[in-house]
Amino acid sequence: METADAVRQVEEILNLQDRWFAKDGGVTIQTPALFSRLQKVAGNASNMSSNKRLEVKKQLALDIDCSILHPDDLSDMILEVEFPSNYPSTSPCHVRAVKASNRESEYVPCSAAIEAYLQPFAGCECIDMLLDWLSDNKSTCLSKGPGGGDISGGRNDHEGQALCYLLRYNHLLSGPEHKKEKAMIAAAKKFQLQGGLLWGTPGLVVVVPPSTEEDAKEYASECRTIGKRADGPNEVWLPQSGLDEAGMGGLAQQKRGGKLQELDTAGLRIGCGGNESLLKQLLGVS
Repeated sequence: METADAVRQVEEILNLQDRWFAKDGGVTIQTPALFSRLQKVAGNASNMSSNKRLEVKKQLALDIDCSILHPDDLSDMILEVEFPSNYPSTSPCHVRAVKASNRESEYVPCSAAIEAYLQPFAGCECIDMLLDWLSDNKSTCLSKGPGGGDISGGRNDHEGQALCYLLRYNHLLSGPEHKKEKAMIAAAKKFQLQGGLLWGTPGLVVVVPPSTEEDAKEYASECRTIGKRADGPNEVWLPQSGLDEAGMGGLAQQKRGGKLQELDTAGLRIGCGGNESLLKQLLGVS
């Protein structure tokens, strides 16, 4: 993280904390230790180079309680907001809309609409734009999904994204001694399946276009005969730029002779466009 980004993140949060709803408990900092550290950095910024890099292991995260902002329309919604380390200079913030009564349950169309709306604003602080979008869409953002109405300020909810299909396995182990996994890779090549495979627990196969849901189902059926049973396929929208950078599908896969891209968590994070909330969704962790 560059010092300039740290200063801008701290200033944005401090301004947010001065709002009436924040003083009423509407904003909760989820990474207080990191926020405190970055406040000290911001206080000493005049003595530091603006492009000096800071070593950080987490991202600043905060919750916005929508029941305080819009009690009539959004009484059961919380926005989980994360600031990537390169926010706001080159990346927008990441936002996940979840139920206050069950934080593991996400309002997926709302999250997707917010992400799509904020994407063009890389380089700008996003919180005010997020709050404006929420005010404009508070009566519709929980009731209309993609194709069901304009909940994204006139933007395509999934612009720049690809509809992918996720197969989640209890575990997938790397190495020639693991014969079932070796057979899975061979089967994917035989089926000309496009995408990537994450080793570990859980293990994932991410099927990307031009492979289809039917392709994913056929592959999952083949894996059952091998002895590996998957949960899915489940739909997930992933940024096309992230898929390209991670080498999942397309020309990169052709150059590998048609093999799935083998991933670790860092590679999957790239496929998610650096979106930690989306990464957690794929991994099935809260």
